Amino acid sequence: MRIGITGASGMLGTALLSQISKSQEVFATSRNVGIQNKNINWDCFDLTNFKFLERWLDKIKPNLVIHCAAIVNVDFCEENLDLTTALHVKTTELIAKYMTHNNGRLIYISTDSVFDGNKKNSYKETDTVNPLNIYAKTKLQGEKYVQSINNGLVLRTSIIGLRQNRSNSLAEWILQKLVQDSSLNLFHDVYFSPISVQELSVIIDKIIQKPIYGLYHCGSNDSISKYEFGKKMSEIFQLSDSKINKVSIDSLNFKAKRPKNMSLNISKIKSDLIHDISDVQTTIKFLKNNYGKFNET
Repeated sequence: MRIGITGASGMLGTALLSQISKSQEVFATSRNVGIQNKNINWDCFDLTNFKFLERWLDKIKPNLVIHCAAIVNVDFCEENLDLTTALHVKTTELIAKYMTHNNGRLIYISTDSVFDGNKKNSYKETDTVNPLNIYAKTKLQGEKYVQSINNGLVLRTSIIGLRQNRSNSLAEWILQKLVQDSSLNLFHDVYFSPISVQELSVIIDKIIQKPIYGLYHCGSNDSISKYEFGKKMSEIFQLSDSKINKVSIDSLNFKAKRPKNMSLNISKIKSDLIHDISDVQTTIKFLKNNYGKFNET
């Protein structure tokens, strides 16, 4: 297969390249070149330059595109509607149309924040969406183009990793603070279901071989508060948690409103793929056991 990956130098994109290029030819695009090997072909350009995007698709003629590219800074999205819409909505519309005309497949990486967070339990695919900010609203708009085609798959997820050494990676930020024994504020009232980019890449690789279509939630097999997540990281990495402060998200004045509950029910994907997915504790242990390997790439 010829597989295109957008946002390929990001945290998930890097993990996907590492996993999928073992057995497939991959065509990667991002603003900057990421990992390289003999099965990875790079083209770097601004994805919101739609002519460049169309040329790239015509050039690589993919059987499948995994659309990872996104602006992950939620507050930045709130103040940059046009750019956010261009990347999350317009590029998705363009890729979906191309794949329809060429009988190809599209996997779209969406977000757990399309809900308002008012539900007490984890969210199922059938639950009503009500995004609270520009990031989530535009990601949801992108979902609609993918679900309108026969060979489209939307994966709502919440990824974590330790590969990129960037401050916008939650696990990386927490680990840096713990190592430095610096103060960090974590929300006791925000819940999520994080999955490692490595595990998600294995799942996507399985989907390439055994296609599923439509809408699926894909996160950890449980949920946890951001505060408890930080405490669990300190325990597993054997670092002091004395500087972790338990705070409410209501105490901060973000530009973009955030949902408090982003827990995902993953029963559907586990059943349809016949695949077990890790709980949060197992995921953190995996990050610890493989931390050195992540930093070699």
